[in-house]
Formats: sequence, C-alpha cells, structure tokens
Amino acid sequence: MKRTHLSAIVMFSLVVTLLFNNVTDAKAAQGVTAHPFGNPAGCSSAAPADQTPAALLANVQAALGDSVNLAERRQYYIWNGALGSMVNVKDDPFVFEFVFNEYQHPLTYRGDKVATTFLNNGFVVWFRAYGGDFRLLAVPLTAGVLASPWAQYVSAYWQKNGQPADDKIYPVMKKLPCHWVVDQGYVSNETLGEMFSFDYRIPAYLADGRQYLASTCKEAYRISQEKLGYWDATSMCGPLAWTIMKDVNGFPYRIGSWYASADAFTAANPKWNGQPWGSFDPETFDLTHTEKSMPGYDFAKYGNLYPGDVVYSYSTLYKAENDQHFDHIFLVAGLGEKGERLSISNMVRNSPYDDCSIDKIVLYTPGDRETGVINHEWNGFGFGQTGTSGFDIFRWKWVSYHIDGAALNYTVRPGDTLETIAFDWKISPESIASANRLPLDTQLEPGQNISLPALEPFTPQPANIISQG
Repeated sequence: MKRTHLSAIVMFSLVVTLLFNNVTDAKAAQGVTAHPFGNPAGCSSAAPADQTPAALLANVQAALGDSVNLAERRQYYIWNGALGSMVNVKDDPFVFEFVFNEYQHPLTYRGDKVATTFLNNGFVVWFRAYGGDFRLLAVPLTAGVLASPWAQYVSAYWQKNGQPADDKIYPVMKKLPCHWVVDQGYVSNETLGEMFSFDYRIPAYLADGRQYLASTCKEAYRISQEKLGYWDATSMCGPLAWTIMKDVNGFPYRIGSWYASADAFTAANPKWNGQPWGSFDPETFDLTHTEKSMPGYDFAKYGNLYPGDVVYSYSTLYKAENDQHFDHIFLVAGLGEKGERLSISNMVRNSPYDDCSIDKIVLYTPGDRETGVINHEWNGFGFGQTGTSGFDIFRWKWVSYHIDGAALNYTVRPGDTLETIAFDWKISPESIASANRLPLDTQLEPGQNISLPALEPFTPQPANIISQG
C-alpha cells in the first residue's frame, strides 16, 4: 500500500477486524454457526425452501438461462465407481450427469461458470471422461443422498486430495460451499479449514524447490520418478515446474486441469498444442512471445523476469541430425542478492544424457548478458542449446499487480469470497475489506465491482526479494 495512506488503512482494518470478531462472538452466543469463510457469491443466505432434487435442478437451469439446456445434455446410463458398473439412473433422484464436451481436458477451466452454478445451488460437482465424452456429474445435497450409492461422491468432495473410487474423475472442481450446506451438516468447518488453508503470502518457490535438488543423474531419476511421478530426469523440466507451483499453492483458486496432474506440462509445446498455457483461464495470466534468441537477450531493457514467471524456450525449428537443441520450461523461483534471476531446473550436460542433475541455477543477472545459464550453459555445444528460436513468458496477473503496485478494479465472479480473491492476488482479505469499507464477513455479489488496494511497488532489492530460499 502507499505509505501516505498506510496509517489510515491499518486503523480501519483494525476496526473491521474488531467488528467481525464481535459479530462472530454474537453469533456463537446465539447458537448460530460462525463460518471461517465468506458465503460465496451467488449463494443464497439460507437453504432453498424446496430442497428436492428436481427443485434444485430447476434452480440451476433457471440460473444458467437459455444458453445451456440441461435436458438435452442429460445422460441416463452412467458409471458408478463405488459399484464398479454402469447403472440406469433415469429414476434415480440422487444423481444427474450431463455431456459438456466443450470443456474437454485440458480446457476444463471453461466449465467454471456452469460447475459453480451447480455448487451454489446445492450440488457437489465432478468432471469426468467416459466413452469419448466429457461429462459433469452432479449429486444433489438432499435428504437421503448420504445413504445412496452416490454417497462417496459427496463425502470425498471436500476432503483434501479426496477422490471417490472412480478412475474417470478429474479432481479439479473443488470450491467453498454455501453456508447452508455447512449448517445442514454435509461438511464441517473443520474439514473446510483443512482443505482450504489459504496462504495469502507470495509463494516461496525457491525454498520449496530445494527439496528436489540432485547432484547426480541417479538421484535426479529417483526424484523424478518418486516425487514427480515422471519417468525421465532428462526431460522433467515441465513436471518439475508444475510440482513446485502446486507445492506452494501457486495456482489460482479457479478450476483448471492443472490440478489433476502435470500432464499439461509434460507434453507441452505452445506452438503445436497450445500447452501448457491453454490449460489456464486467460483472465488469470498474461503471455508474451518473442522470436528473439534467448541467449544474449537483454531482459533489463525489454522487461525483467520475476518470481512466479514461467518461461518456455524454443529450440531451432529445423534440427540437424544428432544436434543438441531442445525446448525447455523453467520457473523463475527467486532472486539473488544482486538481482540474479534464479531457478530450480534439471540440467543435462552430455549426450547420451549420462550426466544430469537438478540444480539451483542463475538464469541471468540484469545488465549482464554474458553470465548465467541462459547466456552460457544453454548456449554451448556441451550443454545443448535452447531459446534460439524465441521464447514465451507466462506471468500470473498477481505478479504484475505486485510489480506495478497500482490499485486494480475487480469484478466479482460466482463463487468468490474475500478469502478466495485475496488468495488469487496474494494480499490479505483484511486489506480488500479495508479498501472497500466492507465487513470481513460480507457476502459479495456476482458482477459487483471492488477495488484491490494499491501496494508498495516491488523493487528487486535484497530487502524486497519476492521469494527467498
């Protein structure tokens, strides 16, 4: 925040916090459930008067409008993982399944609006693939469902890393429930607290990445296979970057196929298949592409990299036989004391790849176009070459926000709370409440415009290093 407003904002934040605590204490004294998270935008303040499955489904259809016809998409012969068989559910009130092939993996993030609408109207929601179709499985939270064959789809939903016994599930659609769902006992606040342990700090990529360091090829292979679930240490750059980001909660709260596995980062090539960038909601990131060669590139002139950035470097388009050109993905994990851009990356030094490791490396130092692996190791024949045909820079919007420091306008989306917005932008819920003069337990409304507060602009000095390790 700007220093000129800091004292006033801090004072207001204290008042907001005290008021919130008083409201929470009063609710507890009255026997009313005190919720640790806000009621998601789009949720009703109380359970629907008619909570039959048909009524809940009708509410979803009304909210979606004419753009989505659920009756035309509904499937009646579907898979039940608990039973291990296909079942006819035409007369089963406890499950609905719909075909949404436009959300086919890896474009699952496009289903956020529809899935959140189901969630906000009293369903748990899973995406899954079956028979070439991509489907949305919705289980209504209604009397009798916990004694039905679909009970495990409810019980697993808000468990951290929980998943029903169904190998067709993509575990990507897990969000905070409406308060009335908690009040009726479908999930406890304690369970939600364990699952949604929101960390509003800047992710510590470098500190986390140290656990993957390996000085030998044998150790690198062990880490790749045991910790990353990937077979090859010489081509593990994508899975390694994905794993570090997932470790530190570096992905947005929103739905995305990245949550299911590192697949999008494993077989990635943005020019050929659009991955890994195509797996993410375009509203959450900015993408820059240059055809300039990465070795010798003047980042200080054209725009420095910052922790959280992901870079995809391209090899030459046409390879000569037995050459050592390669594509590479690396995560900018932190800054050194001199502003060096650091990463945790696999390094392969000789063909036939018998000399590899996972190192903390200096990518480059601003103003120095000679040292660092971008300029030296990745531009030498002993190490191979990458970035000679250009590169992409993927940057989360929260990184740009922290670099610029300017206040931002944000339009609330269904499912948002102050906590989820704060998590996505790496600021505190209290700071958002203060900037908008809102109580901490306020319920936001879809389409509502709020302000994200101004920050002290980030400067790459040792005292302000975003991510240290």
